Amino acid sequence: MTFLQALYGSQYQEIVQNGKDGSKGRFNGNIFLSAFLIISLFLIISLIGTISSGLMEKINSIFHHLFGYSSGKTIGRLLAIPLMFIFYFVISNTVGSKTNYQKMVDSFIQLPESEKKRANAKILIPFFIVLVALFILMMISL
Repeated sequence: MTFLQALYGSQYQEIVQNGKDGSKGRFNGNIFLSAFLIISLFLIISLIGTISSGLMEKINSIFHHLFGYSSGKTIGRLLAIPLMFIFYFVISNTVGSKTNYQKMVDSFIQLPESEKKRANAKILIPFFIVLVALFILMMISL
């Protein structure tokens, strides 16, 4: 089972078990994948910033020129909303398209129950690893 099969298949299965339309699993999966990629992007930027302090100064300078003396919360919202929209749009037209979603769900349904039960772990373990790594790097860079 691939990561995408686990993601879309588990979303489909959970929604169908609750008696709702399984096609909504595509939206949930695309949102989760968008958030995962945004967090991964910030992790990469943090890694680069940890390795090269000069580059991090340039990134901070760019943010300072763009946003002035705005709070971190305001800057986060200004960055996250457009990034989420862009990532969601790209994902929903590529790997998260209706045809790909249906293929992933169909292949997930064919899997044995023991493998289906491991789907959430296959999704959440990488997500939390990236999230914890980002927090650790952010704390180190302070």
